[in-house]
Amino acid sequence: MQRAWLREFSGLGLQLRPQAAKLVTQFLTSCDDPQQMAEALVEHTKAYCRSRQGVVTSIIDAETIQNVINAMEKASAEAGANATDPASFEAAQNGVATMELGDGVQVINVFTDMRPYDFLKATKEWRPAVNGAKLFPEPKSKCKIYADRYQIMWSRLLIKGEFVPEVEAIGSALLPGQRVITPVESLVGNLGKKTTFGLMSRADQDESGVRKWMIEDPHQTYPLEFAESCTQAWDHQLITDGCFVIAEGEMLGDKFVVHKIELPEAVPRQMSLERDQVPVQVFGGGLTDEQLNVLRVAEDENQEGVYVVLSEVHLDSVQVLERLADIFQGYEDSTPPAAYIFMGNFYSCPFLPTQEGVKSYREGFERLKLLMRHIPNHVESGTRFIFVPGPSDPGAEMLPRTPLTNYLTSDIAKEIPSVIMGTNPCRVRHFSREMVFFRHDVLKLLRRHEVVPLRDPNHEGAASPEHVRNEMVRILLDQAHLAPLPLQESNIMWDFDHTLRLYPLPDAVFVGGVSQPFEGEHKGCIFCSVGPFSRDGCFHAYSPIKEYVEVCGAPDRQN
Repeated sequence: MQRAWLREFSGLGLQLRPQAAKLVTQFLTSCDDPQQMAEALVEHTKAYCRSRQGVVTSIIDAETIQNVINAMEKASAEAGANATDPASFEAAQNGVATMELGDGVQVINVFTDMRPYDFLKATKEWRPAVNGAKLFPEPKSKCKIYADRYQIMWSRLLIKGEFVPEVEAIGSALLPGQRVITPVESLVGNLGKKTTFGLMSRADQDESGVRKWMIEDPHQTYPLEFAESCTQAWDHQLITDGCFVIAEGEMLGDKFVVHKIELPEAVPRQMSLERDQVPVQVFGGGLTDEQLNVLRVAEDENQEGVYVVLSEVHLDSVQVLERLADIFQGYEDSTPPAAYIFMGNFYSCPFLPTQEGVKSYREGFERLKLLMRHIPNHVESGTRFIFVPGPSDPGAEMLPRTPLTNYLTSDIAKEIPSVIMGTNPCRVRHFSREMVFFRHDVLKLLRRHEVVPLRDPNHEGAASPEHVRNEMVRILLDQAHLAPLPLQESNIMWDFDHTLRLYPLPDAVFVGGVSQPFEGEHKGCIFCSVGPFSRDGCFHAYSPIKEYVEVCGAPDRQN
């Protein structure tokens, strides 16, 4: 009889490991109709493997069988019927599909849960990097940062069909609106005006002290030359050192004389997924396409989740703690949010690794623990409290930043339910929606590295604050990177540059800093600059499913 049961698996190409076969035998022996139950068990096992791995693996281990049996028993108990009953069978299928998905919220540690992917130019497909990311990489990893960024931007540039590589345009007619793009390496000896694409970076200054610029691709580098009178055609764009640009001009001698520069535009998220076939796992986490489809369907019944986002939460400030207490109580009395995102810095002064500095830092989290012990509705609803370290918090001054340790945060993650110490940047998936939270003063640093002073598009004067904000949103999303700056400025860990990329575009990006708060939208991606909560009590409330963001405030009690 046992062989008959096992033939149900082997007949479909499934091989049970010894411990798995033992579990199957024990389960089926206790059933009234072992043969029919074996058929159901096989179907559920196939669904389980497909939902987690995208395919049905041929080797089935004991853990897989145990999870499937648990789902069948749970469905049978809830339906009050045999596991082979249609209603019970369908409930078990749903249970298998949604198993381990929890409440639909996944907080991604960019160090452990995010694998780097390489784009294979020959086959035009994305594959997980063979070696993975290392904390102590080889020197060639530094060069690979820009080579990978170039390949991503080049691939994205060709998606819409607006640009055609020169090698493909030779001998063929162009469609209306199409432009020929020449690689930097092919500019020399190529007469006439050309459009090229490459990384714009600052060259060493000459004896006169004049700033020099160059454009490069993975194979060649040429100096750039542009007269100040010619920059009026493009100085309404924020273009910085370390950006990838589209440059129009011509080669004169050994220099590329620029007539116009523009940034390559971002493309909507759906277009990247469909035309570039980027795996969903590029964002981070291990969910398969099938699991994400299950979560996508579940969004209709889970539309109320809200994320409360705060930056510069100084826990040594009485005023900040009072504001937090008011926010907690307000949501406690109504509907607790899905999560709070607390972005550093968590102390008003830079952290000092001294006995007194550690003591003061821990005291701030002790005060926060007292507040969080009086919000039972938050605990009951499963609200998460996610902490993202800032530039002056404990840790190495590089990107990405590791989570704050339990000792420095006074073991708040152990004592308060659903507290998560996140990385910086922190990635969160809410059902099928993707969000990125980044604490860095990148918006302020962008102006320091601009190629030419930013001007207003409507007149010759300096850019208006609104135009500056729009350009800051556009450059981050168009460059598909959270820190499109020189490496010496952003101090990125070489093998973890992929954790700062924004391709495909997520559904929302929140950047915390010292700048004024504002929000915008570009190519379907919501962008928010989260201002200092310690200054004016300003924070953002974001609903991923309903796709709206609201700027809120916590007034001071004395007012």
